[in-house]
Amino acid sequence: MTGLTLRPMTETDIPAVRALHDAAFAASVSDQPVRDAHAALVAAPDYVADLRRSDVWLAERRGTPLGTAGWVPQDGAARIRKVFVHPAAWRQGLATRLVRAAEARAVAAGQGRFVLRANLFAVPLYQRLGYVAVEDGVMELPGGLTTPVLFMRRDADQDRTAADAPATARGGPA
Repeated sequence: MTGLTLRPMTETDIPAVRALHDAAFAASVSDQPVRDAHAALVAAPDYVADLRRSDVWLAERRGTPLGTAGWVPQDGAARIRKVFVHPAAWRQGLATRLVRAAEARAVAAGQGRFVLRANLFAVPLYQRLGYVAVEDGVMELPGGLTTPVLFMRRDADQDRTAADAPATARGGPA
């Protein structure tokens, strides 16, 4: 992706990041009640606090937000999170680039293991990046709804040769 900039998310980016997260999820999920519940989650005040506590970086081209990814320390590992790619940027390797950048920031902070909660449509992407399944789970959404997820992990020192091939996954939030 030419002309792409990766930079830390700022306070002024938060409205655009929320819109990006909502658009990416909505384009990835066909179940309207789940899409509506996720939109409510992104619109909730707690979502901003969640963004602030994650080391979220924004990918943009000419000022247009195209994707995000971040990480937080969790139980001795780096939890990769807030991986979202705008539908207009799907299938261009952006999710791979964002995840790898988040992993690199976590390694620089002393982390050696990565964990994540993958929406099911993102599992193929994470498998290509070397993540392995740990267990099935659900993500709680407003209104008592849930959506299935897969908890996954990867060690930082694991061979990434095959995993670094360009991603061809559908995109969206991961």
